[in-house]
Amino acid sequence: MTTHQIIYLSRFREKPTEEQLTQLLHQARSKNHRLLITGILLYADGRVLQVLEGQEAAVRAVYSAITSDKRHHQLVTLVDTTVPQRVFPDWSMGFTVADSAEYERLTGYVNPEKPLFPLPRAHNASPALMQLLRNFVALHPVLA
Repeated sequence: MTTHQIIYLSRFREKPTEEQLTQLLHQARSKNHRLLITGILLYADGRVLQVLEGQEAAVRAVYSAITSDKRHHQLVTLVDTTVPQRVFPDWSMGFTVADSAEYERLTGYVNPEKPLFPLPRAHNASPALMQLLRNFVALHPVLA
């Protein structure tokens, strides 16, 4: 069975409270577990980098719901491709909070006041991006 992967960046229109973020995370994990989707969500100061991976129809359905969610804006799809295997096979949704400097270093995002993220859209996740994500996760606790 092939694995489909979508990686995107977005911003919340309004920064969620810790309680709202926790509720959103629990809902996402439950839905992802049911749909056999794995991945990780990095959150920093209202900004999101998320990796979704699984069966293509399920990943596209979840991503479609995210793109329709009015809480998100400035959404940029970085990767939308088939991959040989999952990068985060054990997580229905790994989650970690980064500070703004770490997030900027990870995403290449320099100025929070700019209307768009300057990362180029990619057709395939580069091994360097995947390794950067793995390294980031290795250095930061994934919150339950």
